[in-house]
Amino acid sequence: MKTDFRKWLPVIVMTVAVAGAFTTHAMNLNEEKAALVDGYIQPTNPTEECEKSDVCSTVDNGIECTVGYINGGTPLFKIDGNQCIETLYRPQQ
Repeated sequence: MKTDFRKWLPVIVMTVAVAGAFTTHAMNLNEEKAALVDGYIQPTNPTEECEKSDVCSTVDNGIECTVGYINGGTPLFKIDGNQCIETLYRPQQ
């Protein structure tokens, strides 16, 4: 008994398309979890408060978030209580 693959081709194509749609949707949900947060400048004097600057991302893309998004600029951090200690990353644009 031979199977005619031409009959099954539309079913296979639809299955691949639906699987691709679910995968794309899951990837978009993961991106939404990577919230944008305010980036703060770490003060030189520990008694001073952190200064709010630019919006950064929590997703490690290898590019540190800096003031004005300038390469080699002053790094920005996530505020935790009254300390700026967690490194942030440049948001994808």
